Amino acid sequence: MSRSCSFSLCAHDWSAYQLAEQLGRGVAELWPSADRGRYAVLNRLAELGYVATRQELTGKRARTIYSITPAGREALAAWLGTPPRPPSVEFEGMVRVLLADQGSLDDLRATLQQTRESALANRDMFARYAAYISATGGTFPERRHLFALANTFMIGHYDHILRWTEWAEQQIADWPDTVTPASTNEAQVRDMLAPGREVWEHDHPDGA
Repeated sequence: MSRSCSFSLCAHDWSAYQLAEQLGRGVAELWPSADRGRYAVLNRLAELGYVATRQELTGKRARTIYSITPAGREALAAWLGTPPRPPSVEFEGMVRVLLADQGSLDDLRATLQQTRESALANRDMFARYAAYISATGGTFPERRHLFALANTFMIGHYDHILRWTEWAEQQIADWPDTVTPASTNEAQVRDMLAPGREVWEHDHPDGA
C-alpha cells in the first residue's frame, strides 16, 4: 500500500480522498493488500518522512494535501531496484472449487457462475480504462505506456478466468455429484490434467 501511495504521489500531490480514489482504479485487483488501510498508511509515510503535508481550503473546509519528499523518492527508487516478490493469487472461488466435495453440485455451479460474472465485470472495468486512456491520455498521460503494459496483463488475466469457468462448467456438466467423479471419471480427470503434463514434459524432457 505504501508503495502504491508513493507511485501516485510521484506524479501529483493528492488529498487522502483523491489518493484512495486513484488507488481504487484497478490497483485493488492487481494488488489486493493495497486496498486495505489506504488512509492509515498515509500517517505512517509521514512519520517516516516519505511524504509532506499541507493544508488547503476547499470552500470553508480544510483538507490535507500529501506530496512525496526527496526521501520518499529515494526510498521508492531503492525499492524499485530490489527483486519483486513472486506473484500470488487471492482467489476465494478456487478455494471453494478445491473444497467442492464438501458441498453440492449446485454450490459448485454457483461458484463458477459467480466467478465468471466477477471476471466479466472486472474485465469491463479495465477495458473502460483502456478506452479512456486511449481517448484522453488518462490521468497521467506521461505514464500511459506503463499503464498500457499493466492493462494488457489484467485484460488477459480476466480472459483466462472466463475461459477457465466456461471449460470447468463443461467438465462438470454430466457429473452426478461432487464426490464420485474421482473414481468414475478417471479418463476425464486424466484429460483435464493433460495441459499440465505437457508443460512438465516440455520443460523436463529428461524426466527429472
